[in-house]
Amino acid sequence: MEVIKNGITGTETLTVDLLGGAFALEGPPAVQNPNPSARTSFRAADRLSGMLLGSAIGDALGMPVRGLDNRLTKQAIERLGGVRHFVAPQPHVLRSLRRLRPGCWTDSTQLTLQTTRSLLKKSDVDYDDIAQAMVHAFENFELRGWDTTTKQSCRRLSQGTHRLRSGKLHGCGNAVAARIAPIAAWTFMQGEDRQQLLEHCFHYGVMTHHDVRAITGAYLIGLLIRDALAAPRRWDPSPNRYAELIEEAKWAETILSHRLGRPEDLLSRHLEELEDALDCSSVELADFCQGAESYACHSVSYVIALLCGRSWDFEEAIIATVNGGGDTDTNAAMVGAVVGAAVGTKKLPRQLLERLEEVEVIRGLGEKYAGVF
Repeated sequence: MEVIKNGITGTETLTVDLLGGAFALEGPPAVQNPNPSARTSFRAADRLSGMLLGSAIGDALGMPVRGLDNRLTKQAIERLGGVRHFVAPQPHVLRSLRRLRPGCWTDSTQLTLQTTRSLLKKSDVDYDDIAQAMVHAFENFELRGWDTTTKQSCRRLSQGTHRLRSGKLHGCGNAVAARIAPIAAWTFMQGEDRQQLLEHCFHYGVMTHHDVRAITGAYLIGLLIRDALAAPRRWDPSPNRYAELIEEAKWAETILSHRLGRPEDLLSRHLEELEDALDCSSVELADFCQGAESYACHSVSYVIALLCGRSWDFEEAIIATVNGGGDTDTNAAMVGAVVGAAVGTKKLPRQLLERLEEVEVIRGLGEKYAGVF
């Protein structure tokens, strides 16, 4: 199988030759984000560091209760009286997380940081280099909560499989959405349009997850990262944003289905089912999302509904996310990246920053990343 990528520029219609056929990429329905250079109050180092640190904080907050049995996760949250700060891993958590101390993060942060390092190294979105960075993590890092899909895909990459064929067929988890933030930030800072964001999500996603739902989920979280970077240092979504994201999901699913095959279940349908539940608590939303577990249609829909339902400050958002249960570390990593990008480093809770693993390394990486633009 070969995918031939032509350059995507502006809002022009693009023809892509795929498996011997051609189809048109129509422009997405929503309005573009403003150019960051036009807003003098925007400080890239603060926002991009806030994005990376926010994701890591959310990841570390959810880590101690993340297990394979959501019933046990909910019991642990209840036993703790709710998770409001970094605690030690609970007895039921994934085996690879049990030795971690409070404030440590998992695979979502490991691979988000690796992606950022590649962008820094190349000053570009170089898919081959990103694939190599992921293989390096797989071969050299402690595999903290890595899902089977990502591990198997990285193994195939390390054995020489091309990145367009290395991803698991029907790999429909939320891992790509959890680490898309630095690439979404790249598209925003470079003034790239949503077509280019989707193209990046496709090439980045298929390395590990060869599935419409996983890549659509990454695209939607990427759009929220762009919204956050365009925001005036607060997270306060527009009343129509959720409905717009449903249309964005449908557009992405149509395009991606030409490339990957159309699955029976679609993320857009799950989002539509939640339209009347945006004012619910995180616990209620998670229940509506089948526990907000790692399946992209459940996890990403939960995160999007939570974020679009109201304005949030950072600490309140990640605490609510984790206490909903499900894939606690990954869900909170996504929420933390979005709200962290909106509020910036200065508005992150000091008591969590002080206990976060490698906080200065992450802060420094965000500041260096801002220097690219």
